[in-house]
Amino acid sequence: MYGWRGRIGLLVPTGNTTNEPEFYKMAPPGVTIHSNRVYLKDVTAAELAAMIDCIEEAIRQLSICDLDVVAFGCTSGSFISGPGYDENVLAKMANATTAKVTTTSTAVLAALQAVGAKKVVLATPYTSDINQAEVKFLEAAGYEVLNNKGLGLVELRDIMSQQPQTAYRLARSVDSPEADTIFISCTGFRTVEVLRQLELDLGKPVVSSNQATFWHCLKLMNIKDHIEKFGSLFDRL
Repeated sequence: MYGWRGRIGLLVPTGNTTNEPEFYKMAPPGVTIHSNRVYLKDVTAAELAAMIDCIEEAIRQLSICDLDVVAFGCTSGSFISGPGYDENVLAKMANATTAKVTTTSTAVLAALQAVGAKKVVLATPYTSDINQAEVKFLEAAGYEVLNNKGLGLVELRDIMSQQPQTAYRLARSVDSPEADTIFISCTGFRTVEVLRQLELDLGKPVVSSNQATFWHCLKLMNIKDHIEKFGSLFDRL
């Protein structure tokens, strides 16, 4: 039986072609990923908020797979309406499944706490308005955001086309000596191949959206494999 240790249900925006492959890269033996999609074309505040109306039906369809945890794999979609918005999304998700639930924003906050973050820098592919909404979300959770930088991308296809080297260079450009942690946001932004190299080069924890979401799924399933390639966050399973 596939998923004999754990089955992850993953909700992704329709145009996101990065989240699933990055989850597959990080998956230990016996853990499987089963996905469904919710409509999103452009990363704008209006489209992100509207997407939430679709998640309950998408989860009900997924739940036939006998899942252990369901993750909503969209960072901006789970913080866009301000502090505490991820908790509202979690409540909607819990209405549609008996599995454990998480969102990317929920997972990121748990990951930042796990690595002991206090002063962070933020690197994203987003426009400045989405970045500012994320800064407010992080600050409301108690983190000091020292710097943030985005690529100004709106269309999902443009975000998906970025190579991991782009995330590496963006993270280095936004870093500062005072920052104790780097956070690279967006589940559509390729990151996992460069997280370990960033940590080696910069000497501090680096958290990314897909890494944090997958880590949190493993935590919720009580799976404690030693996963080496994708950043020191996995030392905190």
